[in-house]
Amino acid sequence: MKINPVEYKVLIKPDRVKDQSAGGLFLPDSVRDRQQYAVDRGVVMGHGEGFFTDIPGPAPKVGDKVIFNRYAGSLITIENKDGKREDHRLINDKDICAIIEE
Repeated sequence: MKINPVEYKVLIKPDRVKDQSAGGLFLPDSVRDRQQYAVDRGVVMGHGEGFFTDIPGPAPKVGDKVIFNRYAGSLITIENKDGKREDHRLINDKDICAIIEE
């Protein structure tokens, strides 16, 4: 399935939450899901045509790693070509706070 954001929307693939705690305990699905929704970093996967048109400064490109507002947008699940399900976030362009340069 392919998602094409419209207007000023941005499709982000958030960083994955680890399956284990720092002490080595495996986290239950409910805890991991809650933590996954709180992730605030990810990679830009796509954007609509109105993306960053009214916001001054540099605009992130597809493939850039960004920091965005925690809990912003909608959490969606996309099935890739291999049948594996991956979580993504569909957010507004104004919810992107910074571009991470490594």
